[in-house]
Amino acid sequence: MGRKRKRIVRTKPIPTLPTVFDCPICGTTNSINIDINRKIRTAVIFCGKCKIQTTKPVRPIEERVDVFGDWLDTLVEESEESQKTPVSEERSDITDES
Repeated sequence: MGRKRKRIVRTKPIPTLPTVFDCPICGTTNSINIDINRKIRTAVIFCGKCKIQTTKPVRPIEERVDVFGDWLDTLVEESEESQKTPVSEERSDITDES
């Protein structure tokens, strides 16, 4: 009689967080690099294609994904604010005559 064969244990690869991102401004893939300086608590966001560079304060627990998400949210908010047109006030010289 033979012995029972052992089942091979296969470990699943641990998913990693991305470190390079797509630029929402120029649309280039894998062009946004984020460098975090933990000592002075700032992050530098830089696009290799369109050369946009932004500095953003970060909290100690934030990673590159968090910084990119926050930066993307601020870009969306700024674009929404710029698209809003000021509401024109009612003109006083036009009167409704019945």
